[in-house]
Amino acid sequence: MKKRTVKDFIALYTPEDEEKLTLIQTGTSADKTFLDTFWTAHTHALAMADTRTGQVISGRCYLSWPLTDKEREAGDYSKRFIKGQVYRIKARSWKGDALSEPQWYVTQVLEEGIPCPALEELWAEYTKPVLLEDEVLGTLTLDREMSYFSGTCQWLGKEVQISLDVEIENQASWTRTRNVMKKLLAEQETWDRSLRALAARKLTTQANEWLADNDQIDRDPEKDPITEDEFARRILLTEFTVSPGGRFTAWYEDDDLFWGHVITVDGTLKKGPVDADIQG
Repeated sequence: MKKRTVKDFIALYTPEDEEKLTLIQTGTSADKTFLDTFWTAHTHALAMADTRTGQVISGRCYLSWPLTDKEREAGDYSKRFIKGQVYRIKARSWKGDALSEPQWYVTQVLEEGIPCPALEELWAEYTKPVLLEDEVLGTLTLDREMSYFSGTCQWLGKEVQISLDVEIENQASWTRTRNVMKKLLAEQETWDRSLRALAARKLTTQANEWLADNDQIDRDPEKDPITEDEFARRILLTEFTVSPGGRFTAWYEDDDLFWGHVITVDGTLKKGPVDADIQG
């Protein structure tokens, strides 16, 4: 198979540069494309405007450009754009079939910090807090960039954090994630037992292996091993993360069973708890 090159990337876009005003929405990251043959940097613009009139001409779009290995290792690409700033750029439009959002190849950054009332008004509106009041979950706050609502709830008398992943433009997903969390809360005693039981069943043997390697504790894992009941009792629930499809993860502090690591238990409403692991 022919190895893809930067020329192949450039060939995906029209040959003519266009000048645009662009309002940067997110940070800049980099990854490999074209079968992992070269690096590109990419970010999102919340909107674009005409350079002459300042009128908004495009909504959210994807901006990218190729990187050499040296540029990627230096890391300066991540500072090329600042979130919330308006830039005047030269860019080339994607010439293939229509995508879910417009894609542009950035060939040059001409100016930064450009005054543009229409884009500034969009940013002011975009950064306003979005609060969602729920009769069970209370006040939830939207993180637009990360696409989740955050809040707290009471779980067996203790406050835990909740993060509900959503598709921002699809309010049905907002409802689905809230319903998943509310179903967990409605039967929290049953869920709490089953989540802890799975974590204990999956991880107690590993906890005793860590205990054997811990010279700071005077406890013999052969004579006095950690039991599944002890394991389930000691871990402390701190957060739930929930997806619109019904999947969720319960996050636990480990009470030093794994020297300060986090324990996660994944599950679904239909299948119940399905897996448990430790996170660094």
